[in-house]
Amino acid sequence: MRWIGLGAALLLLAASPARAQESGCMARHLREALRLNKERMPLYAELTGGRSRAISRRLIWAERFAMPAAWYVDWRARKFQRLGIPVVCADFEPMDRTPAFRSRADDPPPLSAFTPTDPSKIARAVERGYRAGGFAGAGAALEGEIEALSGVPGFHCMTRHLLESALRITNGAQRYAADAEARGVASPARLSRALLSMHLTTLGEAARLDRGAAPLQAEGIPIVCQDVPPIPPNPNLPGE
Repeated sequence: MRWIGLGAALLLLAASPARAQESGCMARHLREALRLNKERMPLYAELTGGRSRAISRRLIWAERFAMPAAWYVDWRARKFQRLGIPVVCADFEPMDRTPAFRSRADDPPPLSAFTPTDPSKIARAVERGYRAGGFAGAGAALEGEIEALSGVPGFHCMTRHLLESALRITNGAQRYAADAEARGVASPARLSRALLSMHLTTLGEAARLDRGAAPLQAEGIPIVCQDVPPIPPNPNLPGE
């Protein structure tokens, strides 16, 4: 989708009653993440002598900044959800599955093991996969990028989180489209595509967060890594 069109839609939503619709699943996911990071910010600050506050504030800022986009996504998702297709709601993992807070990580990696990611390169690889094979092609590219980060589980936790979330979206999109076709109803494929694009666009911010968090993570402070839930690659669909 065109980002100019998205921007115009967000401006329209800001001036309409739909803006107040915050009960959708993406907005709820962001509110829960915002609440968790606010609660954990002083805990990390105490452990780090305040050095973690910049990371916590950046997380909180990013969640607040993303809220208008979440309202837009939830607004678009409603018509499909009314048809029984749980796009968006099944795509986000509940924040209550986030690991419990721990003051120390087991076997933290040395800072020398941290190599910055190239978010533009990752996004281009996924886009190439999509152009070549649709959501299945994008999913295969995402699996490759996730595997490339598997050797350093204590670093790149926000980038990994976004990639895992994007993989879940691509897997869900294929199932939603097949279900819609079988039932003869509208497919949410364009919405899933927009949601995938949003994830790829935010990889740059994720990479900046990961770079800032790496020195603390190398000291054994598991900030970010323990503040996101693990994301299974397939959505939780009703009846499964």
